[in-house]
Amino acid sequence: MIYPIKAISQLPLVLKGFRKEKGLTQAAMAERLGITQQSYAYFEASPATATLERIFMVLRMLDVEISLNQASPATNKGATHTVKAISKKISKTPGAVAARKAKPSAVVKAGRIAAPARKKENW
Repeated sequence: MIYPIKAISQLPLVLKGFRKEKGLTQAAMAERLGITQQSYAYFEASPATATLERIFMVLRMLDVEISLNQASPATNKGATHTVKAISKKISKTPGAVAARKAKPSAVVKAGRIAAPARKKENW
């Protein structure tokens, strides 16, 4: 079946639908990817912040292919404005802002032991 996606905001529902169609939970997908369930949940909720490589990795696991079709000029009028608006929105998301800020290293205070820094998952 073909599911045309006209806006990136449609992608979370499509990913969730394909995952459920395969009978997989977020935890099962995360296990296959070698990441935590929370990381996969974040990816599925906001795939616009992920790299294309990660999106393709997940789609391959779900046995989904991407096909690009050239739109007719009549249906493509507002596409450039939509892309600009989405890229502005993505660059101002809390995750993107937090990723740009350097995290301080753990500091040990007298009588207290700080938790070790969490390892960033590389998938």
